[in-house]
Amino acid sequence: MSMTGDHEGATHQGAARGTVVRAAALRARQALADIPRAVWFVAAGLIVLVVVVAAMGGLAQAQASPTELGPGDEARTSVYAVTVQAAEFTDAVESEYLEAEAGEKLLVMTLEMLNLSDAPVGVGTTADRTKAGFVNTENPLLDLVGTTAVDSAAVWRADGSAGQVILQPGVPSEVTIAWTVPEDAFPDGVVTLDVHEVEVRRGAVILSSGVVTWRAAETSARILIPTEETP
Repeated sequence: MSMTGDHEGATHQGAARGTVVRAAALRARQALADIPRAVWFVAAGLIVLVVVVAAMGGLAQAQASPTELGPGDEARTSVYAVTVQAAEFTDAVESEYLEAEAGEKLLVMTLEMLNLSDAPVGVGTTADRTKAGFVNTENPLLDLVGTTAVDSAAVWRADGSAGQVILQPGVPSEVTIAWTVPEDAFPDGVVTLDVHEVEVRRGAVILSSGVVTWRAAETSARILIPTEETP
């Protein structure tokens, strides 16, 4: 068998394949060149538009606007419901030993709250293994709009009974929350309260795998409450 003949045959086959590849590449370049320049400009413009819209959040899922409510209207989320009954500004709440400092005032709000989950939750504290975070957290479930409280909110039962305010599953409770706010807050006398939906997270590495934490998600409802001034 002639080794020289085999080598020459392989060489010819390789050259033929190279010619086919070069021809295909030439046809592809010619096809691209035949595309009108205006089409390239349009495509480039569309790419730039998509990038700009994405950077501005235009491709993110649109979030529904919160429902606007007033006193007596129930704001219901997946795990709790709240109805604002009344709100007032005052300088002191003697029964709770609360007194506003100079340049401050107390916003005292009475609400009916309903726990829709299957475990007890605290309004101003942790109940059992559930951390609800209604108030006094970085992102509270019940959030004043247009001002920042200057101190921790005080929470107590509207009927004056002592003890921590714990919401039992399915049992409505009248709760009073008092925020200390700047004296010039809510100049038109209307308080706005955002009620947040809840993201329930289970487990904590340090504490226990059984800990449940309620974290504020999107605003579910926005409640506008006219207030009264109480000496």
